[in-house]
Formats: sequence, C-alpha cells, structure tokens
Amino acid sequence: MKKIFTIALMILSSVSIYAQEDDAEELELIIIDKMTRSQIEQVITKVRKQTYNNYIDTDQVYNISHYAVLGDTLQLLKTNEDFDVSIFFKNKKINKAVRSNVKNEYEINEEFFDRYTFNDSPMYWLTEFVIRKYVNVPDLDFLHNFPEYDFNRTVNNGITRIDFYSEDIYAGYFTFDQHFNLQKIEFELIKPYPIDHSQTKNGKKMFDKRWVYTYEKVEISFGLNADKKLYIKEMIADEKIEKYNFQRFNSKRELLIEDKDLDFTSRLIFTKK
Repeated sequence: MKKIFTIALMILSSVSIYAQEDDAEELELIIIDKMTRSQIEQVITKVRKQTYNNYIDTDQVYNISHYAVLGDTLQLLKTNEDFDVSIFFKNKKINKAVRSNVKNEYEINEEFFDRYTFNDSPMYWLTEFVIRKYVNVPDLDFLHNFPEYDFNRTVNNGITRIDFYSEDIYAGYFTFDQHFNLQKIEFELIKPYPIDHSQTKNGKKMFDKRWVYTYEKVEISFGLNADKKLYIKEMIADEKIEKYNFQRFNSKRELLIEDKDLDFTSRLIFTKK
C-alpha cells in the first residue's frame, strides 16, 4: 500500500505545537503523535478500507494524456483524449471508453509500433499499464505491505499526514481527513526493480521481455462529491524504463523481432473534467 481517534484518545505522550503566523487570529494546531507501530498500521488499514468502500461507482469523464520518448529525443506517442471511466477497486476493474471530442489528439510513431502485434508492443506498458498500476489506489504497495516501510504520523488541523520510507521500494507521503478519506498521495521509487515477462506455448518460448524500472514519481489528488463520495481528481505519473530487451520467435524457434537495451521515458496525466 482503525478507529477514529479524537484528541481525548490520543497517546498521552503526544507533543502539541502551537504556531501563530503573523497576526492571524486562529492558531495552527500540529500534533506529532507517538503512536505505536501497530496503531499506525491500524490507521492505514482504515484508510485503505475507506478507499474501497467510499469510492464513487459511477462513470466519470476524464482527460487522459500519454507522452513517451525512446532514448532522449525520439517521440513515440503523444495523446490527449477524453474518456468515460468507471473504477471498481473491490474487483480491481477499470472500464474506460473514448469520449467523442473534436479536441482529442492521438499521435503515435507508426514506424516504431507497426513492427509489433498488439500483445508484443511496448505500447501497453507505456500507456494502459501505467493507468492500471497507479489508479488502483488501495493496492499501492505502502498501503498494505507494512513490513517493508517505516512510518511517521502527524496531524495538522484535523488533516493527518503519514510519511513512509522503504530503502527497497518507495518513499513519500499521503494525507487524509477525519473520516479517513484520502486527500493526496505523493511517492517516488527508491530502488530500481526488474521485470521479466515471458510466455511459452506447448513448451516453446513465444517471446521474452525484460526491462528495469529505474524511475517512478507519482502524484495523486482526491476530491469528494456532493454525496461525500471519494474520487481521483488528478494523477500524474512519470516513469523511466531502461534496458528493455525483447525477442519474438516463431513455432520453429526462429527469431522474428529483437530489441536490445531500449530506454523509454513516459508521462501520464489523468484528470477529472
């Protein structure tokens, strides 16, 4: 990748800091809460459950843009389109369909992508997979893989912030309100990790793909609608894939296509309209 704690129930050793900015009449209350590790995990679990249970379950209109380059300069795709999107966290399902708009833009480097069939193409990893990896918020690593992370919790005027850090995965923070509704998430990759995606048929290898994610930086902001239902307001995800190697074989084990040590840089912007 929990009970509602009132001030009266907070740990007695909590430290309260009052700060007044200039001549403002209201004091800002910051509470640095010395909760136990187990208590912080319970709070995070409550946030995750609230995200599952309170997320809006109707179609929403989003503008989705993708941008990707090969190496440092060769543009592979540049898209900017409106979609009808429905997100169902409980079964990890995301439905989306292009929405007609004269301002929709779709540019791809056909010379590069026409070399592949749909299943072979790195297009999926640069576009659709990026959406599904980060939009599925409750399954973000730091919201459930607790043993890998250190956590720190602070409260500022009723808004809780939890900072997290893992030397092997991600570092960042998320904030939520008194009802455990997420407000913002920001995180970035600390340590690169490899992917090996191969497929065989009748004991023969059809293709072999390998690459390394070397950079991921994600920002997600949330809103509440008139019914106090949670929704993603905007998500921005920047990624870098290095050492992308791909081989496609025919039934005779003859090599049909090969890519060696390609580097991709991509950006996704997912914005509610």
